Amino acid sequence: MSCDKLVGLGMLTVATVVFIYYSVWVLVLPFVETDSLLQNLFPPRDYAIKLPLILLVSAVFAVTAFIGNVIIKNAQKEKLKKSKKAN
Repeated sequence: MSCDKLVGLGMLTVATVVFIYYSVWVLVLPFVETDSLLQNLFPPRDYAIKLPLILLVSAVFAVTAFIGNVIIKNAQKEKLKKSKKAN
């Protein structure tokens, strides 16, 4: 198995585990008694909203920073090309 396939399989496995964990946390846990042992395996329910929101804001910031960085570098390259043509 190639390295790319192993990385893809690992990412797919992590995504599946996170999806199952979050689904159980959000959909099943409200119907389980509060003194159950299962409740100890999960953080408080208010984090079910806070964590994805923080991840979403972080991802939007990262994508925006990346796009801004690419735009700035392209502008610098164009400026350098124009200055070389002028000389």
